[in-house]
Amino acid sequence: MAQQPITFTTPQGIAQYPWLSKPDTKFSEEGDYKVNLILPKAEAIPLLKQINEVFAENVDKETKKAKGKDIKKASPPYFEELDDAGQPTGNVILKFKSKAAYKPAIFDAKGIPMIDSNIWGGSELKINGSIAPYYTTLIGAGVALRLRAVQVIQYVEGGSGSADRFGFEAVAGYEHKVPETFEEVVAEAPVEVTPAPVEVAPAPVEAVSEEPKVRAPSKPDVQPADDLSDIINQWATK
Repeated sequence: MAQQPITFTTPQGIAQYPWLSKPDTKFSEEGDYKVNLILPKAEAIPLLKQINEVFAENVDKETKKAKGKDIKKASPPYFEELDDAGQPTGNVILKFKSKAAYKPAIFDAKGIPMIDSNIWGGSELKINGSIAPYYTTLIGAGVALRLRAVQVIQYVEGGSGSADRFGFEAVAGYEHKVPETFEEVVAEAPVEVTPAPVEVAPAPVEAVSEEPKVRAPSKPDVQPADDLSDIINQWATK
């Protein structure tokens, strides 16, 4: 019987390099959904310990298969955030990734599904994910964090900017009606057609000239990083 995946929901954190609205196809034709989540150390430690426990169990299992021989260990799916001077900020960054076939469900702060979204870095999210152990001869024994669902608490949306940026002023004429309810959104949603896969190399967020519309994201509170290194070092000693 296959082992049930261990699932969890993160505390609220800041999205970094999100590919949640569509998959990143830069490195594969199929693409991947992925995001880094920045969390204060104190809030991340319970989850890091859980990840390390699954990692240790996986290493033990693969070592037994190798009849006690040392096996290669993969890097952890998290790391400390460093400032420009290379010093710990007190935050930790968790790395989530899933294949394009497993699109994460996306909900707003009230728990209503978001039919159409364009989530940018700086958005505040909670992530429901799973801890997936793996082993390959090239990478070794490790665990990955898989995406299951995302709740958007504060939305930073990518777009072409507001009309006044281009010199437009409000005048009499056509007014676009924005759906106000979930039922209206579903009724007006176009039928989704799967196009032939096209490999596209998306520009990194930093290279986009348009300014995102920011809705008051807040940086996680900085916490002392005294014992986070100990937890990370435990990974290498398993």
